[in-house]
Amino acid sequence: MHLFVSLLALAAQASAAAVLSKRADQTFTSNFDDLTTSIVTPQLFPVGQYNGLGWGGVVVLRPIEGAASVVPHSKPQHAGAAGPIDLLQLGQLTLNTFATAQAADGVQSFDLDSFWFGFGTDTGTTAGLAQPGTLNVVAYTASGSQLPVTTFSYVPDQTLNADLVFAELPSTYKNLKNVTFAVANSEPISERTYIALDDVTHVNHLA
Repeated sequence: MHLFVSLLALAAQASAAAVLSKRADQTFTSNFDDLTTSIVTPQLFPVGQYNGLGWGGVVVLRPIEGAASVVPHSKPQHAGAAGPIDLLQLGQLTLNTFATAQAADGVQSFDLDSFWFGFGTDTGTTAGLAQPGTLNVVAYTASGSQLPVTTFSYVPDQTLNADLVFAELPSTYKNLKNVTFAVANSEPISERTYIALDDVTHVNHLA
């Protein structure tokens, strides 16, 4: 009888641990499609907190196909970061247009697995031309350590309505506190390039 009770207790503990484990991790592919925006004035609709991450420097964009520089990977919307007034200095890196994502309230840290991105001309709307260039991803862990900068290249498949490209992060992008996505360089003008981000896959570790 004692053995039976012990087995029941172990089973209950295992079940509780499994529940806690499920609660501890939440996986999202953030496509920004369920957020409100305006085709005419997207700058009035910042992403803000979304799926457990606090986004900075990005607004919700719904490009008009036929006149857009780049189009979302999962339509109809993606997030977009436009050129800032000041450049961002991170150590020896000088970055132009940039977007940030950080663990929001209730999230202790997050893993960043992958995303889709592209570059377009920053015109204040989604109209413009696709631009080739290089994206730097700068990440800090929850303990405050900076990971090595990861670089991705973007070469548009056409001048208008260009597709986004897939970017997969190294396996070291775990237990992060914040991430910066930034234009390292682009043509013709790095300072007037906007970053399109879509289908950002991340795993949140709840506090």
